[in-house]
Amino acid sequence: MKNFPRVCLLFFITPLILFAFNFMACNIMKKNLKTDTADDIKEFIISESKGEYFLISKEEIFQATSKSDNNGIRQITGYTEYRISSYDVNSGNLISRVLLGDRKENACELLGESNGLLWYKSVDPELGFHARDPKTLDVMIPQRRITNINPFLEGNLSQPEWNKIKTYYGFDIYKQMPMISDNSGFLYFIDPETLKAEKTGGSVKNYDFDKNCLSTSLSLNDNSNLYMKGSPRNHIEIGNKELEDVSFLKGEFIQSSVQIDPKTIINELLEPFNKEINNLEKQIDSLKNILSEFSVDSDKDKNKSITQSRKIFIERNIERLEKKIKYSEDSKQKETESENFTLFTPDGCVFVYSQTDVTDQSKVLISKIKIDPDTSIVLVWQTKLENIYSDPAKGLDRSAFEAVFSKGDPDLNTKRAVMGNGKLIFMSMLRAVCIDIENGKVLWEKEM
Repeated sequence: MKNFPRVCLLFFITPLILFAFNFMACNIMKKNLKTDTADDIKEFIISESKGEYFLISKEEIFQATSKSDNNGIRQITGYTEYRISSYDVNSGNLISRVLLGDRKENACELLGESNGLLWYKSVDPELGFHARDPKTLDVMIPQRRITNINPFLEGNLSQPEWNKIKTYYGFDIYKQMPMISDNSGFLYFIDPETLKAEKTGGSVKNYDFDKNCLSTSLSLNDNSNLYMKGSPRNHIEIGNKELEDVSFLKGEFIQSSVQIDPKTIINELLEPFNKEINNLEKQIDSLKNILSEFSVDSDKDKNKSITQSRKIFIERNIERLEKKIKYSEDSKQKETESENFTLFTPDGCVFVYSQTDVTDQSKVLISKIKIDPDTSIVLVWQTKLENIYSDPAKGLDRSAFEAVFSKGDPDLNTKRAVMGNGKLIFMSMLRAVCIDIENGKVLWEKEM
């Protein structure tokens, strides 16, 4: 009988504990789509509109419905929601936010950017294919406006499921035009100014904004590449020449995670082609001058005569040089149209990602380096990111209980890098850090 009160107490407490855990799972783990931090970043681009620059981020919110930790095996179930956020690049302040909700019912995929507008395709039939303002995220060009201008598309635009949008809708970054398809599978370009549809052949092209932003190699131009060599400290090799004066601990080059518009490619990439073409054009001009100064008719002026065979020889040389120009121009066009993710500053520098030390809690270093014409390397600046670890798992400093019963399911491994308006924005561990590319100063930092 002495144990009876204890047994009764356990009888009543056990249901309360189970109820408490159920309550936590059903309520406390629910994230506020509007205000809570994101669990992953799916889209991350800098967009310019009317002279202002904005960081556009599509953020994933994981709504956990149950979590458990059985002997270290973590099991989570739930569903995914999304939102689109616009941040001021200069301050990092949130300007506007659109809540999309559940992925399957309200998926909204970024197709591309042109004329200061963001083009999207939504599975929501009320939105469909449309364009938004980067600052306010308001719909500026609704689908009905496009079908009004192109009546044959009324009720005829394809309606793919959320996971097939990029199969039927896309963006040609070279033409700066979104691509759409109708129910018969025909493809069309949409002129971003007139909104008129133009039928096209081929296949859907997609704007790549999910590139791995770290690489051990980097293309300077068609004939020159940089490589990271050595371990654990890396130095740079260029043209089979190893430059060991500047080295980095586990260094990697930082690339843009977003495909770069060919129109913004700086001259360093195209300069070798321009020099070659300019040199060939000068040779052609010189040969043409010879033809114009000398007469083929030797009877008129024997001092300025030229034989017919000499004339043919010069003309053939001109044709040969013109073919070489055509080849260089084609190579230049190919370089321009190749997928480019190389981050060059206006003064021709690149960025390197490395770590501070060999411990498991090492921080991240961002370095700006200058490659000089004599293939020497100059370290312009180096900035330490105080709140980002090279091992992202170290950023989750919580107990097992807190991790299991916390909100969401954060993915700390996603990394993004974009550059615009004189700023490099690097995102890791769901934190965005904005760095002035001129001096390496951290301008702002925020949780996404």
